[in-house]
Amino acid sequence: MLKQSSLQRKEFKQKELGLMKKLDLNDIEVIFPENLNQLLIWTSELAQHNHTQFIKFSNKLKLVAEDNVEEREEINKKIKFYRNSAFEENQIKDFYLKKLLARGDAIVKGYIKNPTKKDTKYAVISYQGYDFVSFATPEIIEKFPLNFIDFVQIEAPETLTDIHPDEALLLSIIKDFIKPFKEQYKKITSKNREIKEHNAVVHEIYIKIKNKEATLQKSTDSKPKEASPKSTENSAVPVEIKQVAIQKNMAPLEKPITVIKKRKFALNKEK
Repeated sequence: MLKQSSLQRKEFKQKELGLMKKLDLNDIEVIFPENLNQLLIWTSELAQHNHTQFIKFSNKLKLVAEDNVEEREEINKKIKFYRNSAFEENQIKDFYLKKLLARGDAIVKGYIKNPTKKDTKYAVISYQGYDFVSFATPEIIEKFPLNFIDFVQIEAPETLTDIHPDEALLLSIIKDFIKPFKEQYKKITSKNREIKEHNAVVHEIYIKIKNKEATLQKSTDSKPKEASPKSTENSAVPVEIKQVAIQKNMAPLEKPITVIKKRKFALNKEK
């Protein structure tokens, strides 16, 4: 896989320059526990609570003086925490609702408008008697071409105990619910970033080749010939032994042949 650093090279192989398809986030595997309805309700309410806290501390930061560095840092940490937490919780809630809609286990009752963003709308999805609010993706809108409805969303919980009396237990349950999805999501998004970089680099490489700033290696199908081993005096097969090997494949003779070993010295010729 090519990276930005690959652009420093001057020569490339054709097989390196293939475009890659991004991985589909819908391929994330999730389990459907028996208490999924309760888990989704808690997750949804916790996301609302954390989003409210994010807004609260964002507004608080505006009132803190610029020179009050310590307090601003503490508030910024809370803003980041609540923003990221709400995003992860809404993300897994929306993912499950989309799966449930595809399975036919949930239905879309209608759509509501975003109070601040006119071009954004949400889908009211009913699952086992509870109405969830989720982003109205193009896939949902296409499958459920419904109108806007009057819908009053439940107010966000002010504290965690409004969701569950045991705060620690609640957070532990939601963490275990989100963790497997979160791990898969991070792997896929990380891989997709690498694929995006690769495809962008391939495009730039073709421009470099076109401008003769780089060259493309020609692919050769022919395999390089193997070098034949060098013959030495010691590796030469004596003539007499070769003849015996040939005789083995012929009809048996009446008398055995006596093999004379090759002499290593010259014979004196008789005059």
